[in-house]
Amino acid sequence: MVYDFSKLFKDAENILEEFIDKYTTYCLLSKDDDKNLRLHVSYYKNIIKTICARFEEEQLLEQFELLAKLQISSDAHYIVIADEINNLKNILINKIDKNSINSNFADLFQLFNNIYNKVASVYLQEYASNLKLTNNVRISSLSDLMEKNILVHYESHLVWLSNLADCINNKNITNFPELDSTMCNFGKWLHDEGKKIIQNNSKYNTIVNMHNTLHLFAKKISSNISTQEDRVIITYLEKCEMLSLSIGTELALIDNILMNNKVIKDPLTNALNRHSLKNIFKNQYELSMATSNPFILAMCDLDDFKTINDTYGHLFGDKVLIHFVEIVKKNIRNSDIIIRYGGEEFVIMLPAIGKERGLAVLEKIRKDFYDNFLEIDNKAVQHSVSIGFVEVTPQIHYKQHFLDDYIGVADQKLYSAKHNGRNRIEHC
Repeated sequence: MVYDFSKLFKDAENILEEFIDKYTTYCLLSKDDDKNLRLHVSYYKNIIKTICARFEEEQLLEQFELLAKLQISSDAHYIVIADEINNLKNILINKIDKNSINSNFADLFQLFNNIYNKVASVYLQEYASNLKLTNNVRISSLSDLMEKNILVHYESHLVWLSNLADCINNKNITNFPELDSTMCNFGKWLHDEGKKIIQNNSKYNTIVNMHNTLHLFAKKISSNISTQEDRVIITYLEKCEMLSLSIGTELALIDNILMNNKVIKDPLTNALNRHSLKNIFKNQYELSMATSNPFILAMCDLDDFKTINDTYGHLFGDKVLIHFVEIVKKNIRNSDIIIRYGGEEFVIMLPAIGKERGLAVLEKIRKDFYDNFLEIDNKAVQHSVSIGFVEVTPQIHYKQHFLDDYIGVADQKLYSAKHNGRNRIEHC
């Protein structure tokens, strides 16, 4: 079909400028770098020029297809793309003289309905394909774990999610993955053996609810495939992935608790032994890769510890070390990790936590340790800790040198904390 809006929209530059003001907020939600942002604007410039002239619908749809693929490559959610298109439509509608050219409304609405459908179709196909590739990486990460424990069941649901993406891509409703949440491999485990392993009732119920909701969305996808409601399917598929990752994160935290109970402890402080650090870090890295979550690696050093030993004796120094570990355990989750690295140095790992939340947890530890004195001979002895930490966000599979690299970065920040006055936290 051929459209001609040249008499309606005569100032393409003005429309572009107004549109950029409207959509900038949404653009900031994506991970565009400057190059992608410039390309993004140039695509819309071409689109607006096309709309302000005489054009064939297919020509415009091809331009929106390129735009959608750019947005997908920048990890923008479909809602961001849809809102941008909606903003452009509203700007154009406001440019039409509603009293004299009513016939153009129907054409414009039909055109934008076709644009929505085209972009949704492109986004869904690309998203489903990318989801399968991403899941392959997640599954591969899990296969590299020293011990999978209960995470083998998360792996089974990643396979289920990949099969769902396959069926969506192929518009195939005959080979759909199991829709009954109690009958898929993960559901069977969750309602039997999983109930015995996950002893925290609140956490168990959270996982069950997330799993039930995930399968509910899959049922909605199944019922919409035949009607080709791509816009609806995208929303449900994004929610399926989000819920799948949330379930994986919960299982990973439970797995950490099981590991903490098994690993050899430091006999003095009851922190984990340094000999386990390499395997624990590798496991945490692969788990983070599989669940698309960052984690925190922190180096802690008790300030002026030699002076404490020299002044009050080694037995009191041991009490300070034990006291620090007790303070840490009071302020972290059971799934978090503290390792005695050597002497008065400790490593803390906080899974599924980013920089902001990580800083808040470590700040509570720092303050709590500083505010809680130990006494000797009726004298209160104040002590403090300096901390350096780094947020680990896995992008590629684990390599042997990663532990040393990240420890090195956290150690540099620890040195900065010491240099800048002690009893403080520094991070990247």
